[in-house]
Amino acid sequence: MPATQEILLTADGISKAFGSFYALKGVEFELAAGEIHALFGANGAGKSTLAKVICGHIAPTAGTIRAFGEPASFQRPRDAMDAGIGIVTQETSLAGDLSVWENIILPVYGSRSTPSQSALRKIAKDAIARLGFAGEIDIEKNCEELSAAHRQLVEIARIVALGSRIIILDEPTAALSPGESARLFKVMDALRAEGRGLIFVSHRLEEIFAMTDRITILRDGASVKSNLTTTDLTQPELIHLMVGREVEQLAPEEIPDTSAAPIQLSLTEIRSEPAVRSVSLEVHAGEIVGLGGLVGSGRSELAETLMGLRPLDAGAITLLSKDYQPSNPRGALTAGLGFLPEDRRRQSIVPDFSVRENILLSHLSQLTGPRLRYGTRNSRIDELADMIGLDRARLDDSSLLNYSGGMQQKALVMRALLLEPRVLLLDEPTKGVDVGARATIYSFLRRLASEGIAILLISSDFEELLALSHRIVPISDGRTIGTVSAGDINEEQLTLICAPRSSHEHQNALLSRLAEQFGVQAGWVMTAGNQLLCLTRQGAASGASLPDPGIVAPMAGSQIAVSLERESSTVCDEEGGHQSLLMIIENQRGIGMGSIAILSGKDQTLDETAIREAAAQSLSVFEEGQLRLRATGPDTDCEQ
Repeated sequence: MPATQEILLTADGISKAFGSFYALKGVEFELAAGEIHALFGANGAGKSTLAKVICGHIAPTAGTIRAFGEPASFQRPRDAMDAGIGIVTQETSLAGDLSVWENIILPVYGSRSTPSQSALRKIAKDAIARLGFAGEIDIEKNCEELSAAHRQLVEIARIVALGSRIIILDEPTAALSPGESARLFKVMDALRAEGRGLIFVSHRLEEIFAMTDRITILRDGASVKSNLTTTDLTQPELIHLMVGREVEQLAPEEIPDTSAAPIQLSLTEIRSEPAVRSVSLEVHAGEIVGLGGLVGSGRSELAETLMGLRPLDAGAITLLSKDYQPSNPRGALTAGLGFLPEDRRRQSIVPDFSVRENILLSHLSQLTGPRLRYGTRNSRIDELADMIGLDRARLDDSSLLNYSGGMQQKALVMRALLLEPRVLLLDEPTKGVDVGARATIYSFLRRLASEGIAILLISSDFEELLALSHRIVPISDGRTIGTVSAGDINEEQLTLICAPRSSHEHQNALLSRLAEQFGVQAGWVMTAGNQLLCLTRQGAASGASLPDPGIVAPMAGSQIAVSLERESSTVCDEEGGHQSLLMIIENQRGIGMGSIAILSGKDQTLDETAIREAAAQSLSVFEEGQLRLRATGPDTDCEQ
């Protein structure tokens, strides 16, 4: 950090006691203008507590804070907001019965003057537009109607609208997919360039190393290392500082063959409008099937439909070899389903119940008499606590909210397993969970699968989805797009497949130009193992056609089969007097992002050089030059 860089905030010897328990123990921290500073540590390390001290939500027991060069002693959050400090908490704090724009400008009503309603709407609209989500979030819609990810974005828009110079982001990407996270990171970069200071709390190592300038590591409430330069650390070093030991990294394991195992869950053209439009998939016993979709794809709504929380409009469901008609959550649990919802605060936790009582909620759904009979589940709870690494001594804590986010998630996984279901629906099972706890949950899920439990895994972390799943079922705009082995696809390709069809504007414009200029059909295709996916296509070729968009089909049945079989990058002769040309597309890191497929009409000759030049020119302005054509090599001759 340059010596001349302005220091926006310093925390010296910050301690915070709750009774005899110290959540913070003499923490040291510093934030400079124009930097993103990571707060990193395991669940319960004190990251959120320190953030709340800085923004005036709680008062420190000891220590001093200086903000913008002056001593600061915030008695309430309003004081910190007025001073120029804002926070986006891990659990959203929106008023569900207020509109998006009202939630964004809500802090304004605590100030001395309030602008006109039209001016306030404009402030909210500009904040959403600055985040890049103007076309996705209707500012007039009530927040209770939004998905968890969109509620998180509204929280961030509120801080942007306030114009805070110090911005604390506590797990802002926990509910976001890679695409939404990338867009948020662009906003963070812009805020950093404006000279603001961002405190970034995240458990995702790739985000820490990609986005932050410095890191402060907390362990058990103390700052193990403060103000370290990010580039001076490696991932193993950072993990070791966080937990004090080595942690097994997430990596794909050999995918077992479960094709002969019984099909435990089968969905055929499930529809629950408007979010779920046509979903078909199967999950075998002992199999983990990943449902890969972006925010708004209908993935969470599908799980809610299976649990009877949303009406089933059409389609057929088979559960454990029996016809299944979801009506309510109690019936779903009785039928053999276990469920972990996406949003633990809104959908799972009862704050007034103890930890054990929260775990026992699924048990209560099965009671028919006046007695609670809690004791019948004690041995199962103890067994699950040992398996998932939850301290038995804390099971009788008065509130589950006393737990860190990761410990809350472990307790809710225990609830989902309490009735020994044969099919598990897990929506964001590691949301807000640190690296160490995440490794425990991964091992736990793999163990459950090995014991024959069928798991439908929903996650916005595509790296996690690909490493844990045996098969992936992509979903976009409420429709599933076939199935593919997790070992045949990478994170970038999955993101591209799962993108909303409405986001293919640039691809369609590029393909339309090629189709019109050369009188061909042009498509954007991807291969996954022995399967072919057509993302989108434009134009027509007499007597021939690329696969329908959104269909994963066997490559051998395609009319560009010769090009695909030989992985050719030159013109190939296909059956019926047609010609084909595949042009591989890659990103700046050289990772394949699919191919532009050209299919000629009958007896039409393709001009390879002209088509390549036109495609390369169009790609040069595509997505700000992020994609390009891969150069042809000596082994791409169709005649080999």
